[in-house]
Amino acid sequence: MSVAQAEAKELEVEQPSGLWSDAWRRLRRNPAAWAGAGLLAVFIVVAIAAPLIAPYGPQERVGDLASVPPGPSREYLFGLDEQGRDLLSRIIYGARLSLIVGVVSVGIGLSLGLVLGALAGYLGGRVDSIIMRLMDIMLSIPGFLLAIGLVTLLGRGLFQIMFAIGITTVPVFARLLRGSILAQREADYVLAARSVGTPGHRLLLVHILPNALAPVIVQATLAMATAIIDVAGLSFVGLGPNDPGLPEWGAILAQNAARLQNAAHMVFFAGFAIVFSVLAFNLLGDALRESIDPKMRT
Repeated sequence: MSVAQAEAKELEVEQPSGLWSDAWRRLRRNPAAWAGAGLLAVFIVVAIAAPLIAPYGPQERVGDLASVPPGPSREYLFGLDEQGRDLLSRIIYGARLSLIVGVVSVGIGLSLGLVLGALAGYLGGRVDSIIMRLMDIMLSIPGFLLAIGLVTLLGRGLFQIMFAIGITTVPVFARLLRGSILAQREADYVLAARSVGTPGHRLLLVHILPNALAPVIVQATLAMATAIIDVAGLSFVGLGPNDPGLPEWGAILAQNAARLQNAAHMVFFAGFAIVFSVLAFNLLGDALRESIDPKMRT
């Protein structure tokens, strides 16, 4: 190999990769990312294929009414509830409901948060002050209490719950994006684009936003876990969906909490499902943060 070839090979090795390709390479080497992705894949497959996987319908009675519901058996792996319904089927269908609630509520919060954060970070001045003071007011109220107030105001219902949970995440997304845009606004590539006369809207949408979305994406993953917990909490305090027959995990816990001593299976498996779905999103979110955030790279 000649000297020129050796120098070219060295330059090729030392050439830095892009942000997302580098993050993907680090993510693939993270065991927590694989564990979170595996749990999440199981969660999504169960939610999508619920009619094919579940042995019975979520409202179908397969046993007799009993004061003490029968526990797990070979025929009914998770046992039956006091209405004679198969708990395994209800928990499988509940995965679909929890996934829908998580995706829609985070989508609502992310959409509003991106708009407010982008306006505050890019325009600055009075617009920034007004938006951020509004976000400070919302952050001064605990998120779960704010969700309770919104559901009480709007009424019980699945859409009202998703909207209330989504609103509680707006300040987090808005502040994250604002801070990220402020960090990118004076970068060299932005100054270069501004110097050649790039319009303001194109500068924001094409140059700044793609480089400012990394922390927001991480937070969106973690917010999915929080949304699942919040909807379960709302159901537990009696503000869940107005149809008591819906197989929502929090509603299953709330309806059967009094049965913990003599029929623990009616509470255990629903809580187990909540824990592992939240764990999947948390593991994946933490792995994304470690892969994207340069301060956490090791």
